[in-house]
Amino acid sequence: MQISATPLISICIPVYNAEKTIERTIESIINQTYKNIEIIVVDNQSTDTTLELVRKYNDPRIRIIENPIHFKCAEYNWNTCFTHTLGEFIALFHADDVYSPDIVTRQLDIFKKFPSVVGVFTDGNIIDEQDKVIDTFRIPPEIAGDTPYEYRKLLPVFLEHGDFLLCPSAMIRGDTYRNLEPFRYDQFGSASDFDMWLRVARIGPIVIINEKLIHYRVSHTQGTTVINNIRTNEADFFGVMDFHIAKTRSCINISSNTLGRYELRRMEDQIFCAINYAKDRNFSGLYKHMGNMTMGKYTWIILTKPRVSLPVLIKGFFKMVNTLKGTRNKCSQ
Repeated sequence: MQISATPLISICIPVYNAEKTIERTIESIINQTYKNIEIIVVDNQSTDTTLELVRKYNDPRIRIIENPIHFKCAEYNWNTCFTHTLGEFIALFHADDVYSPDIVTRQLDIFKKFPSVVGVFTDGNIIDEQDKVIDTFRIPPEIAGDTPYEYRKLLPVFLEHGDFLLCPSAMIRGDTYRNLEPFRYDQFGSASDFDMWLRVARIGPIVIINEKLIHYRVSHTQGTTVINNIRTNEADFFGVMDFHIAKTRSCINISSNTLGRYELRRMEDQIFCAINYAKDRNFSGLYKHMGNMTMGKYTWIILTKPRVSLPVLIKGFFKMVNTLKGTRNKCSQ
């Protein structure tokens, strides 16, 4: 696709009751160095002062869309954004994150440099409720920043490392988004964004800019954090990966070592769920959960692939320690 000199970028901000953060998000977007943007705030019937705060901005690029009903999950609100966009590229930015002034410029530079690329993500820092940087995202060593990667190259890396794409940094070609919508929440739950990125990558290469162009906020009251604190079901990430493995197994060669690491990550997740059962003192649920764990499969992987298993088990051990201490990353899968 040929990019015009100053293409219109549609930046959508799906929002619900974000009065504590929406101003910082809006200001980080209206102050972008790239100016040819439309800012579409799609409100999911907020009951706080979110809309009042947005309306105070005297910027003709801002449009407010008020949903006629309240959608039960954020992903349904994301899906409403596409019908309101006009841009050649679309970004769904979060209402509690803060964006570097040149994130849009840098992403557009990548699209211009690599005309075949259909999606651009960035690296970022993690901040708390007070905007303090408390951690950073890390791109897997197999992935070089600012380099296009196709689906067949990415899938094995996702199997080994999980979803390392920073969701609210995604900028996707508008025609790609419109062909692939909606986010399939009913099928993949909280990992429906990850499923979308995989489907985007099947259409064309994606790039991760190796610069921290977003401050990604973690809060104790966020939906994902709350869910992870009590979750006793397998992470939705595995449903997405199982689906894509089955869909592409005949055309993409995935090594037995990679699949072994993936299954050990599933074991780690099942132990995480067991911890949540124990924290809730739901011992009947814990015993049933432990009985359903396929320990024979995991034991076989550990015994037959010790070099593969040891790094995964060590990493999983420290993650479990942090879990027991009460620390949690809202992106953890």
